[in-house]
Amino acid sequence: MNRPSSDIPILSDRRKVAKKRWEILAKVLQGSTCEETVDSIVSVRRFQSFGLLSQQLLTGDNWSTDLHANWYLYTCPDIPGFSMHIRHLCGGISAERLNGFNNTGNVCVWPSEEVMTFYCMQHVQGFKGMTLCELGGGMTCLAGVALGLCSEAAHVELTDGNEDSVKNLECIIEHNKFENTTVSARLLRWGPEALEADLQSKFDFVLCADCLFFDEGRKDLARLIFDLLKPGGQALIFAPSRNNTFHQFADMIQTFALFEVSTNQFYDSRIWNLHSKMKADLPDIYDETIHFPIMMTLLKPPSAHSRDVTPESR
Repeated sequence: MNRPSSDIPILSDRRKVAKKRWEILAKVLQGSTCEETVDSIVSVRRFQSFGLLSQQLLTGDNWSTDLHANWYLYTCPDIPGFSMHIRHLCGGISAERLNGFNNTGNVCVWPSEEVMTFYCMQHVQGFKGMTLCELGGGMTCLAGVALGLCSEAAHVELTDGNEDSVKNLECIIEHNKFENTTVSARLLRWGPEALEADLQSKFDFVLCADCLFFDEGRKDLARLIFDLLKPGGQALIFAPSRNNTFHQFADMIQTFALFEVSTNQFYDSRIWNLHSKMKADLPDIYDETIHFPIMMTLLKPPSAHSRDVTPESR
């Protein structure tokens, strides 16, 4: 049967985006830095940042001895006095380090992570005394690190599915002062394996940025979030619509009745205004379907118990 002609432009666009992503990885493997990669006008990373956070390269004896990475001081112009030390790997990333679990977040800090970090810092009072877990935070877990520094949370768990990311997160933890908040990093992947017992129903909040674009991983991600959260806990997810993957995940969650689900595009006036300005001023660079993160909130029912409700039991 011939494919309907109306589908052809959509398939063509998806192939183009996929090709651009592979071009990014090829450049990184060849030794290009993230900043060099985004200079290409055809790159899916042509839009790099909303400018919500500022970076300053750290130099001097305390920072220049790290031969494999550069250290940056991250600040937020909207939050005077806030700063964090973040480690970015230098040069290329080997094929071995990219192989295996999804590693797109290990190439660059993407806009969804930037926006989630900014949003959480604007609502920092809601995290005081809470236990938090950032899922799939890549090399930096910016939101988790930021909340570890400024929220007075009880505990923050920084996680990713890549071993090198976790090692980098451990370095970041060592170089930041978290006062009374305990912060740790661990390897955590979503899949058929049972969740470690010490993480079961442990967290008041789960944070997740731009982790919805792989079709095959969405059910496992939903189950993992459910199992990590305490009854009554919340997940905050930030991701662009990207070929409708955001809404497909929301629909799946509602079908399984795991959580109370809400989605919101106008969750912060500053971010919305920047989004509107980018659309108007940079129409050839800014693509809201891949650059503007929508916010999804998942509320685990207060009466729910881990593993009593899973996709498989529905």
